[in-house]
Amino acid sequence: MMKTDWGLYVHIPFCQSKCYYCDFYSHLSTATVREQYGQAILMHMREFFSQSSFDKTGPPATLFLGGGTPSLMSPLFLRQIMALLRTYFEIPQNFEVTIEANPGTLTDAEMYQWVEQGCNRLSMGVQAFQQSNLDFLGRNHTPEDVDKVVQSARHSGLTNISFDFIYGIPGQTLEDWLFTLEKALQLKPKHLSLYNLKIEDHTVLAQKLSQGSFNLLSEDEEVAMYEKAVALLQEKGFQQYELSNFALPGFECRHNINYWRRGDYLGFGSGAVSMKGLHRWTWIKDSRAYMEALQKGFQVPKAEEEQLSPIEGAEEVLFLGLRHQEGVDLQQLEREYEVPADIMAFWKKISREFSLQGWLDYKDHRITLRPASYLLSNEVMKRYLL
Repeated sequence: MMKTDWGLYVHIPFCQSKCYYCDFYSHLSTATVREQYGQAILMHMREFFSQSSFDKTGPPATLFLGGGTPSLMSPLFLRQIMALLRTYFEIPQNFEVTIEANPGTLTDAEMYQWVEQGCNRLSMGVQAFQQSNLDFLGRNHTPEDVDKVVQSARHSGLTNISFDFIYGIPGQTLEDWLFTLEKALQLKPKHLSLYNLKIEDHTVLAQKLSQGSFNLLSEDEEVAMYEKAVALLQEKGFQQYELSNFALPGFECRHNINYWRRGDYLGFGSGAVSMKGLHRWTWIKDSRAYMEALQKGFQVPKAEEEQLSPIEGAEEVLFLGLRHQEGVDLQQLEREYEVPADIMAFWKKISREFSLQGWLDYKDHRITLRPASYLLSNEVMKRYLL
């Protein structure tokens, strides 16, 4: 049985170009390929939901189209997804439908159509408001493109807009970063996600770094950017409900909250991840092979699959839950994952120690990180791993 309020994720691996920092599965495409891929996903969803072995407890609470660049798809694709879901589920009125978009990939007409088909939340990868920083990251949009998409969304009746930003970009100054945040706030988003730049293996930036093409910012510089951002956003009424995520009250991303609660979710599309209880799997990271399997009536290959132990699941609850402002209810954790008494005693002992040291709050069986420990969160979380 799926847990209640489960999430539905659809992966669109297509991009106009590959950003220099990106290590996600994505590639170029034609309009024909995108249409065929969309039909393959619909076929996969239909087959999956029709299985007698699919025991559902209720409809999904959220739908998230991520990528890649989902906004390269036709808005008709969302209409087809919604029609399919209504065949199998009674969709709730507060169904959250998010589409990720890159500025410059949406016309006014397309934006209106996405909203008309059910999109009620727009997540944009803005990253920076300085062209030099965008060029360094390999982004193919301009700061002006962001303004245009925001205006287009508002004219279409969509106001729940989220921006993604990156800080710690080589060459980026604290003044640049504050300008980016101030500019973002002028556009009145409901949600902001802030990530420090990480140089991932096998990316353009990793290659350039190995060649000595740039120097990374110092840890002190990144910390200063993070702390200034937290202070500014709190002053403007945003709540830091997760380590990297800020929202005006009532505009938290419910789809991602489900991840941090270690809820169930189903993913469709090449490279999409699913989790049902302690069972987790990833569909093949090859869009052509994904499409061919469905077109030929074969079972879609999995790139990875694992069956976690209850203790491994409980560890994930701790690691994910401590990122979120709700924290973790240890009593509920013990009950749901049948945690042995000796392990539970170990986790409670660590929680008491961290509470006395001022790193977290431990009250009524619940542990939550204190803001002072956010920058050291990984070190705190690692202490819980067995």
